[in-house]
Amino acid sequence: MRPDSLVTECGRISEWIVSGISATGSRVASKGPLNRLTDLLVLTKARVNCFVVGTAFVGFALQARIFPNWRLLLPTLIGTGLIAGAAAAANQTSEQKFDQDMVRTRNRPLAAGRIRRKTAVALVVVLLGAGCFCLGSFVNLRAMFLAGLTFIIYAFVYTPLKRRTPACILVGAVAGALPVLIGWAASGAAFDLWAAIAFAILFLWQIPHFLAIAWRCRMDYLRAGYRVLPCRDDKGHRTAGWSLIGAVATVAVSFIPLILRRVADWYLFGELALGIAILFSATRFLASRTETAARTLFITTLVYLPCLYLLMLLCNTQA
Repeated sequence: MRPDSLVTECGRISEWIVSGISATGSRVASKGPLNRLTDLLVLTKARVNCFVVGTAFVGFALQARIFPNWRLLLPTLIGTGLIAGAAAAANQTSEQKFDQDMVRTRNRPLAAGRIRRKTAVALVVVLLGAGCFCLGSFVNLRAMFLAGLTFIIYAFVYTPLKRRTPACILVGAVAGALPVLIGWAASGAAFDLWAAIAFAILFLWQIPHFLAIAWRCRMDYLRAGYRVLPCRDDKGHRTAGWSLIGAVATVAVSFIPLILRRVADWYLFGELALGIAILFSATRFLASRTETAARTLFITTLVYLPCLYLLMLLCNTQA
């Protein structure tokens, strides 16, 4: 994109954001500005990226106290969120024509034509630059490097692999798990076994989480040409089987902090309850392989990870 074109599109984005914010404060505001702001939030997957920022917070909080270090934590979360938004927008820019073939994505702003491709590219550049500046200037270069690596893996490795091989799930899981290390690096702590455990839990958790989504939306994925499910798995045995393996591995790794004495003893009771819940849901999915069972597993994973990380923070004996 030419520099003058980039400036023009950045101006358009700023106008949309300002008008949208102004509209939220007016009782008689028109729907146009609000819809534009909503489209920008959808383009950057704001709801999903709240989760990304949350995992960066966990990585930071496992090693550093929150309130005494809030001036370091705040730019960490802002920078992580900006780069996550850039990755989401880059993903939708690359998949614009494929999103049009899927029921669950055809109304996205790019796929529906409500946002121009040039505007989306400009947004990617602005968010990526702002995020790198925020992390590099106010946090540290390790955090900035990991955030940039997350963007590269998600936008330029995972995204094209979705149309080539089901192994894309593992690549995407790497990108999805890196934010916890961004927070870790921001705290200034060295990467050790404790960091590897926090990363592994998030990496493994994504396997049952994503496969549950993929099974429910399998016709959409097939229509758009995405190869995100195990090959030759019309009845779902492999998909559900890998979901159960991922759930078992997640639960197994989540007990390591207790073995290493990094958490208090009562962590065991909470993890047992969470582990039973996710294993039951994954086993039920394997037994029935229905969309209802997949949805139950999906919801269970959404509850499991935040509760597990909260438990780790509350029981942490090292911070």
